[in-house]
Amino acid sequence: MKRTALITAALLFALSTAPCFVPLSSAMPPPPSNKRVARPDASERDKADRLYRLLRKENRRLLWDRCLARKAFLRAKEMVVKGYFDHEDPATGQNPVWDVVLQCFKCRTAGENLAKGMNSAEKTHEALMRSPTHRRNILNPRFNRVGVGCYDYVCVELFAGL
Repeated sequence: MKRTALITAALLFALSTAPCFVPLSSAMPPPPSNKRVARPDASERDKADRLYRLLRKENRRLLWDRCLARKAFLRAKEMVVKGYFDHEDPATGQNPVWDVVLQCFKCRTAGENLAKGMNSAEKTHEALMRSPTHRRNILNPRFNRVGVGCYDYVCVELFAGL
């Protein structure tokens, strides 16, 4: 019995000092994502496209802009990867919408709608239309360009007025 306890204690000590053990106090890295990180997958592209078609039904002036769509996707991805959901970047406290839109072209007005957690484009659009500030962006006659990007559970609509 003493011998079994001694062997068990020695084994536990050896395992606890082995390099594969991580101390409980250190943070574990997030699990690796199987999602491609450079571009939206087919379901994300489809959701963004359906959101754009719903936007166009509300405001016929909104034309698709590929650069804004790419920036919207990257913005959505950033929020998911960094674990926040807000118009303001937690690192700077600033809303980067102007900087993001100006990377595509000069414009007079810019806006951003954020949505998360809704499975379908239709439910996402309905929720945005129920919000007065998001609805105002969608219907704003000064906006004539839009890009929509979705990543995982977050969708971003970037608006610009030339």
